Amino acid sequence: MSGAVLALCLAASIVAGCGLGVRTRALAGGKVRVQVYVAQNANQNNPVALDLVMIYDKNLLKELSRMSAKDWFERRDQIKRDYTEGQGLDAWEWEWVPGQSVAEQALPLKPAAVGGVVFANYFTPGVHRGRFDPHESIAVNLLETTFTVEPKK
Repeated sequence: MSGAVLALCLAASIVAGCGLGVRTRALAGGKVRVQVYVAQNANQNNPVALDLVMIYDKNLLKELSRMSAKDWFERRDQIKRDYTEGQGLDAWEWEWVPGQSVAEQALPLKPAAVGGVVFANYFTPGVHRGRFDPHESIAVNLLETTFTVEPKK
């Protein structure tokens, strides 16, 4: 292998280790992987409705970042009418039962995404909203009375 090719390979491996995948998704789109774990006693042994929203409008991101899950589920249809899917937002809706095994979701990501929000419809009081970087894959843990959203490792 020539010195130039070796140097190019070394540079590529260094850049890849520095999060090139995340930056590439931010520029060109791609897929965001979402792994969901549903605890045996999730939502106090009741199904959990969960919506994941990719947001392309900064004003909408501000609005949804202050909204509770209860408000989201009550206003979701109107918000989706006000902000065109694919331009203002993209939303995915699921419902899982406690203990259900969920396959990893691979969601399309448009490069213009400015933020992401997950809403979980729990019976317990609380905001039940989680923000995430739309250019990173995430893990969602549906627990007994609340949930977590964290970068996927």
